[in-house]
Amino acid sequence: MFANLLILSYILVVIIYGIFKRINCFDSFTSGVKEGTITVLNMFSYFLSFVLLVSLIESCGLIQDLEKIFSNLRFSPLILIQMLMRPISSGSSYTLMLEIYEVYGVDSFSGILSTFIHTVSDASIYIIVFYFGAVGIKRYSKVLWIGILINLFGFIISYLIVSWLF
Repeated sequence: MFANLLILSYILVVIIYGIFKRINCFDSFTSGVKEGTITVLNMFSYFLSFVLLVSLIESCGLIQDLEKIFSNLRFSPLILIQMLMRPISSGSSYTLMLEIYEVYGVDSFSGILSTFIHTVSDASIYIIVFYFGAVGIKRYSKVLWIGILINLFGFIISYLIVSWLF
C-alpha cells in the first residue's frame, strides 16, 4: 500500500514539476521510451552470445574433464568449475553450488567453500562485456583484468577462511 502511494506521489511530483517548468511531459516520456528500447535491443545480442557461451562450455565436456583431473583434492572438483563459471555466469555458479550441496552437504568443507565463492565474487566478465558493450564502450580491457583479479583474490581469501574454519 505504501509503495503504491510512493510511486503515485513520485509520478505526480514529476508531472507537476514538468508543468511548472513548461515541459511537454508526454514528449519527454515517449523519447525516453524510444531510447530505452534502443538500449534493450543493443543489449540483446550480448545477452544471446553469453547464453551461447555458457551452453558451449557446459556441453563440450570441459566440466567432466576437470572433475576427472582434479578428483584428489581436499574439496570437490566442482568448486574449480564454479570458480571458472562464476565470472561468466551467476546462474551457472548458483546451479553448481546447489549440486555441491546435494552431493557433499551444506555443512561440508566443499559446501561452505562453494557458498563463500558464490558470495564474494561476481559475474564480472558478464557484467563488464554485457553492459559496456550495450552502451558502446569499446575499451574495457583494463576493467576486465581488474574484475578477474578481484574475483581471484576473493577465491583465495574464501579458501583461506574456510580452511581456517575447518
